[in-house]
Amino acid sequence: MDSINGLPLHPLIVHIPVAMLPLAFLGVAVMCIKRAWYLRYRWAVLVVGGIGTLGAILAASTGESLESEVRRTEGRAALRGIHDHAEAGDLARTVAIVFFVALAAWVLIPWFLDRRHAQQQAGSAGGGDDGGEVESSHRHSNLARSILMVTTAILATASMATIYRAGHSGATSVWHEQIESGPSDDG
Repeated sequence: MDSINGLPLHPLIVHIPVAMLPLAFLGVAVMCIKRAWYLRYRWAVLVVGGIGTLGAILAASTGESLESEVRRTEGRAALRGIHDHAEAGDLARTVAIVFFVALAAWVLIPWFLDRRHAQQQAGSAGGGDDGGEVESSHRHSNLARSILMVTTAILATASMATIYRAGHSGATSVWHEQIESGPSDDG
């Protein structure tokens, strides 16, 4: 299904990553500020990032279908802008996927480490485990959290940049002729 009521599906689908990935970026920024905010918003940001990434995948897929249609119906001049947009969209999709994987790791790995740390503390409180080993494990989990936070923040920024570039090149390829020719006589 490449269209709805005769309209191409791609311009509708692109609004999912254009809205959700910047929202995930903001969520990541908020979670970096305060650990309490990280704990409060991590699952919501993960869901928003997942929806945005799924939207980027769908947008790239529907864009490929639309590109094929444009290649059949449009002239050579229009294809250059479409090709640039398709390349930017493919990059945006790839970066969104990598960003989501990092976001999932930042949410899930500390969650698992916290659970393991709590179990180790419960075991050491019962006299069954060495307290030094528990403390060493906790230091390692803090290092992992920090690395995952920085990596996710960088990838969130990269995702924002690639989404912007893809959107800008798409808008330019669609509206370039209308902008150059000036306002129409219709209004």
